[in-house]
Amino acid sequence: AQACRELEREYHVSPRRARLAVECARASLAEDRQLEEGQVSLYIGIPFCPTRCAYCSFVSADVGRALKLVDPYVEALLEEVRRTGQVLEQAGLRVRTLYVGGGTPTTLSASQLDRLLAAAEAHLPLAGCREMTVEAGRPDTITREKLEVLREHGIERISINPQTMNGETLMRMGRTHTPEQIVQAFALAREAGFEAINMDLIAGLPGEDASDMEDTLRQVEEMHPDSLTVHALAIKRAARYGQEGRKQDLHSEISQMIMSAADCAKRIGLQPYYLYRQKNIAGNFENVGYAELDKAGIYNILIMEEKQTILAAGAGASTKILLKDPIRTDSGKEINLVRCENVKNIMEYIDRVDEMIERKGEWLWR
Repeated sequence: AQACRELEREYHVSPRRARLAVECARASLAEDRQLEEGQVSLYIGIPFCPTRCAYCSFVSADVGRALKLVDPYVEALLEEVRRTGQVLEQAGLRVRTLYVGGGTPTTLSASQLDRLLAAAEAHLPLAGCREMTVEAGRPDTITREKLEVLREHGIERISINPQTMNGETLMRMGRTHTPEQIVQAFALAREAGFEAINMDLIAGLPGEDASDMEDTLRQVEEMHPDSLTVHALAIKRAARYGQEGRKQDLHSEISQMIMSAADCAKRIGLQPYYLYRQKNIAGNFENVGYAELDKAGIYNILIMEEKQTILAAGAGASTKILLKDPIRTDSGKEINLVRCENVKNIMEYIDRVDEMIERKGEWLWR
């Protein structure tokens, strides 16, 4: 209560957003208290999607056009995973959380997913790993066989990300699936035994108003996901929307959309546990993750808090290494966090994977 009052009085934060900030901070602090020495988290990136969404600025290729690169990419990624495991073992480090993201990891075939996860089990120090997540964001990539592979390898948390349940909006943004396929994929995941399913939504998509968001939330509420991440649209230069010169629609009722999503999350028993801001975000809002108390995404908290090393494998993956002792940069600034970026181009990554591995290893020995 005191923190809320101070945010309202000193920083002129609205009561609703002050409570949101305090609740997220409370969840982060609870996770911080469980951090242990000798642990890192690991991100594995799969830069392929069925199609590229108009709002997307991530490293991702249309798998139909880049099909010949998928197998060589997986081979290079397997090598980075194997070598990363060696570095971790030599440094005496264990993996706290494992997150396979993208792109859309389930764009890979069931056999490719099986090989990747088998390599992770064989080469990474996963004993005691608290959370393993795979993004299965696009429902048109989800099959029963792939879900069974994930379960066989101990994956308990997945994301199925509709962004909207409006079929016309899905087509406009470049997606090739229907709202019905989202419902079917969610049901399939429940049948496969997944009890920690996240869903992502975007408020402020072009052409949508508050009534569209209400309709999406009604359908999401019927599915009852275990966590819900609500994004306010951010238009980035690298995205198609950015290249088209599209501007934020400040009259898109986004405030009402955000509040409706928060109310929906509350109705299905989800509490806010992390938030973050982006450049060019609609309405000066934030992205908020809601979850059942025991199903919050630990990795999501850790990547925002920057209190633990996050190693990242794959094209465009960004490693954050937390140093034991601060160092001084050439400009005289003292830092305790070093970023190591893998090259974004998929072909370059395949050719230079050894370089990506060695660059991270040098910092881990400090």
